[in-house]
Amino acid sequence: MHGIFIATSPTYSTAEYGGGAGNTGCAAVQVALMTERINRLRRGHFSMHAGDRHGHRGLQCLISRRRRLLSYLRKRRLIMYAMVVNRLGLRR
Repeated sequence: MHGIFIATSPTYSTAEYGGGAGNTGCAAVQVALMTERINRLRRGHFSMHAGDRHGHRGLQCLISRRRRLLSYLRKRRLIMYAMVVNRLGLRR
């Protein structure tokens, strides 16, 4: 079915990635939420709509934002960066 958006709750808990349960502003939590959103777009939307070029641009912007947050974590909080990368399976 087209046009139906099903809101899903994040798989990753904000408490897992630092801070309290409601701390969504932490860079590690934002990286986890962005990774989930990127994976959902890649597996769901773009498997059905491979020719969606505007959507691909939005995906590239999201990937770039995640990359900048990971760069920030690598410079400022190296232990948190290593934990996030290992837990999410990034940088293989």
